[in-house]
Amino acid sequence: MRRFTTLQFLAPAIIALVITGCALDADKGGVRSTEHEALQRAQRAEQTGDYEAAAREYTSLAAQLSELKRPAYLLRAAGVLLRGNHIEQARRTLDGIDPGTLNPHQRAQYRIAAARIALADNKPQAALDALREDPPADAPAAVRSDLYELRADAYQRLGKLAESARQRVLREPFIDPAEREALARNRQAIWQTLIRLPAETLAAIRTEPAPDAFGGWVQLAQIAKSPPAGDSAARIDRWRTLYPEHPAAPEIVDLVLARGQQEIRRPNRIALLLPLSGGVKELAEALRDGFFAAHYQRGNPDYTPVIRVYDSGAEPDSAAQAYARAVEDGNEFVVGPLVKQSVNRIVRNGRFPVPTLNLNYSDTDRSGNGRLYQFGLAPEDEARQVSERAWLDGHNHALAIAPEGEWGDRVLQAFADDWRQHGGLLLETQRYPADNNDFSAQIEPLLDLDESVRRRQALEKVLQSAVKFEPRRRQDADVVFMAAFPRQGRLIRPQLKFHYAGDLAIYSTSHVFSGVRNQNADRDMDDVIFCDLPWVLSEDGGNALKSRIARLWPESFQQYTRFYALGIDAYNIIPYLDNLRQFHYEQYGGETGVLHLDENNRLYRQLQWARFGNGLPRPYN
Repeated sequence: MRRFTTLQFLAPAIIALVITGCALDADKGGVRSTEHEALQRAQRAEQTGDYEAAAREYTSLAAQLSELKRPAYLLRAAGVLLRGNHIEQARRTLDGIDPGTLNPHQRAQYRIAAARIALADNKPQAALDALREDPPADAPAAVRSDLYELRADAYQRLGKLAESARQRVLREPFIDPAEREALARNRQAIWQTLIRLPAETLAAIRTEPAPDAFGGWVQLAQIAKSPPAGDSAARIDRWRTLYPEHPAAPEIVDLVLARGQQEIRRPNRIALLLPLSGGVKELAEALRDGFFAAHYQRGNPDYTPVIRVYDSGAEPDSAAQAYARAVEDGNEFVVGPLVKQSVNRIVRNGRFPVPTLNLNYSDTDRSGNGRLYQFGLAPEDEARQVSERAWLDGHNHALAIAPEGEWGDRVLQAFADDWRQHGGLLLETQRYPADNNDFSAQIEPLLDLDESVRRRQALEKVLQSAVKFEPRRRQDADVVFMAAFPRQGRLIRPQLKFHYAGDLAIYSTSHVFSGVRNQNADRDMDDVIFCDLPWVLSEDGGNALKSRIARLWPESFQQYTRFYALGIDAYNIIPYLDNLRQFHYEQYGGETGVLHLDENNRLYRQLQWARFGNGLPRPYN
């Protein structure tokens, strides 16, 4: 499913404002033939997605025309640059505009563009400052829609979820009714934001009497978060009476009603299939211990399931046999197996007599008649999140460096596909041997430094003398995707600096961080931005279960900390899988991330973000 970014919502507002602020009337002599031709060239470039070319045309027009027309063309240039995610160029263009010379519509356009740039800089408060004023009353609906969308994004990044939801509710009337996907996304965002709030917060933020739209959303969330009770239908009926024209999608209301009437069913006999013999024995033991740690810390002491562990072995056939034994033994739910080849073997069989939660993802999209769920720490998911984050941070020309081998293939392909889907350009990729210490052979061509050296050599050959020379890296890139594990990352990052790329933003997956804070070892990783599990990024001592596991198994915890988290979530999520499957707006906040289930019963994780600073991971919002 394609994701849509704030940037894509921004484009209609920019175009609408430019048309309003730059009405060029040919009959009054406002458009000369050369101006008309330049406008046509710019519009053709926009239509083909060549936003830099379009911006050059608009900037050139601004330089040639009167001061009265100049701001409109500069704003239009900034707008198309933002559509292409060329943040730095848009910033320079805005810097060339005096806000005091703008009319009210142009000021609104200027503020929206400034807010978009601030969000790309990860400065949500600056974005809100830019958006303090509302647009003129006669501003196009698209302008108001984008203003509220940007405000909502900024509040979300600041952790002010209630206000973020409120801004999205205010946005709703200004979304074009024909844009059904935009309406659905806005409503889903409202719902998922409010449902994350505690019940006491929901009770506190209802300020207006019915039938205000925001209050209706809040009350619906309160009903959804209430314990299942027999009066759910009556509560929904009262809600419908209070809010007869409420914009909440009917399926959300129906799902809240169904959720309130559904009891959470917990299995009494659970089988856990893990490869406790073979090459991944230690990893499997960490996952097992996390699973049991969650069991012993369960919230309901009256729930006492019997958990039986089966060794699925290292071979697919042995895993299939272990699965058959687990079913024959009367287990009501099976967790596992873990190894991908074993998961593929079981999925190919296609028989799932009981609900099953695989701990990895198969190569085929089968749901086993609704009884098969899949959950794991897939690196491809993380690579796609890196792509989206880098794009939202305002980057669009990427370089990528990844290890040789199957893991590197998967991660690099996932990043590249998602990056192109967003509209980014992947300029160059390089693959490195994982056991190297010197990565110059990959970094120099990645940065085009080898071309710079060849140009010097050619010049020296012509001049027949030595030329004073300092290599110059390519200037068209603004971000590097570095797929690496800690050892490689600690070497590649300083070598990128050595090769004149210290100013390029660097993004990575969780694999770049060992999971254990080590200020001395990670000092060279400063400014690397990466995603990781909430379990890993939580402060030492801030998670009681994590602290307990670290004390019980200190060596294993350091090496396999993420698999302890996977085991914990694998246990805790079992009772909620039916809800996640039936109610697609539902999410589960786990140790491995915010989890949601797709149409193929695959669980995906939304991770947290950090940036290395002074050798330590620090929150990056």
